Amino acid sequence: MVKNSNDLMKIVKSPIISCSRRTDIPAFLMDWVIDRIQIGYVDVVNPFNRKQVSRVSLKPEDVRCWVWWSKNFDGWIKNYERNTQVFKSYRGHYFQFTINSPSELEQNLDISLEERFDQLKWLINEFGSNAVSFRFDPIILYKKQNENGIRSNLDRFEYIIENVSALGLKEMIFSFATIYTKVNNRMKARGFIPIDPTFKKKREILNKLLEICNKYEMEMKACCQPDLLEINSIEQAHCVDANKIEQIIGEKISKVKDTGQRKGCGCFKSKDIGGYTGIFRCKHNCAYCYASPAKN
Repeated sequence: MVKNSNDLMKIVKSPIISCSRRTDIPAFLMDWVIDRIQIGYVDVVNPFNRKQVSRVSLKPEDVRCWVWWSKNFDGWIKNYERNTQVFKSYRGHYFQFTINSPSELEQNLDISLEERFDQLKWLINEFGSNAVSFRFDPIILYKKQNENGIRSNLDRFEYIIENVSALGLKEMIFSFATIYTKVNNRMKARGFIPIDPTFKKKREILNKLLEICNKYEMEMKACCQPDLLEINSIEQAHCVDANKIEQIIGEKISKVKDTGQRKGCGCFKSKDIGGYTGIFRCKHNCAYCYASPAKN
């Protein structure tokens, strides 16, 4: 009876599949993605109501573009090389690539900046610079317990901007870390004290970063933090950008704002197929993670 009920589930069709804001699927779960593509759909649990499940079509005739989010595209690239025709059956692929300074807050991210620059170069060569967005996200300030000095993940900022710019990308999406209760508790349990800077302090930091970005002709675009748009030269980010996706796939696409995201989000509507629990607990296990990282 349950099987019959599942078989009768209504199929949800979305021209844009997000994979995924909720966890790093390209780094850890590409075999799962390929399996679901072969099935033709994926069942997605609403993270705010686990009784609500959507069956989302992954058929090429229903999906115009995949949006891939990751800090490490090595697994994605290897799967693409093994399953090229599967990926090419879709009209487009669009990449959100996060490259921050190596940090004690990202201890499980065991990959060098140079390796990530190589991945970035590969994606640009294969899909074009318009299909890749660079993220330095989030910017975070913190202290170590029993120490007075303020630390951040900005120490390699100019080196990263210089290398990303040299590959032809001229936009950087960023935000300051939001210190949710679970983030605060996790960081303190690991010996860190997160700092939520005032707007004045954020302006001071961003003015310094803007000098570096201007040097390399890099625009700064704020994600989900509309107050930062008051600062000269800071623009609104559109991470899932229907205008770019139109250029990638070569056809028109619906431009409906995604009302299911945080206030101040500039994204267009997509369907995210990730999750926060079970297999989706991210193995990067970053201290500042907004989601539900796996334990060490």
